[in-house]
Amino acid sequence: MSDQANLTEQLSKDQGLQRDQVISDLEAVLRLPHGRRVMLRVLERCGVYRTAFTGDRATTDLRLGEQNIGLWLIAQMDLVDLTEYPRLILERAQKKAEDKGTVHVSELDEE
Repeated sequence: MSDQANLTEQLSKDQGLQRDQVISDLEAVLRLPHGRRVMLRVLERCGVYRTAFTGDRATTDLRLGEQNIGLWLIAQMDLVDLTEYPRLILERAQKKAEDKGTVHVSELDEE
């Protein structure tokens, strides 16, 4: 095998190990209730739930950058489990409903 092929194979192995570590780390964070709360706060701060366009170029560019980070985090969660982000959003909705004293989403299914 040529030196280039060996290098390519080693890079592929290293990238695979790095990807596995990222997934493992994120799984550990998302298993913890406070890790899930932090992830939600970061996503909210990144503005993935608001429009980026403000009419001011500099502010719009800043918001687009923040959203890019938020979308990257969502993509990282998808590596862990494609249902992780939707579950996180559902938990957020349930918490907001609890805070307002309204019906839980799961209670709607029981009716």
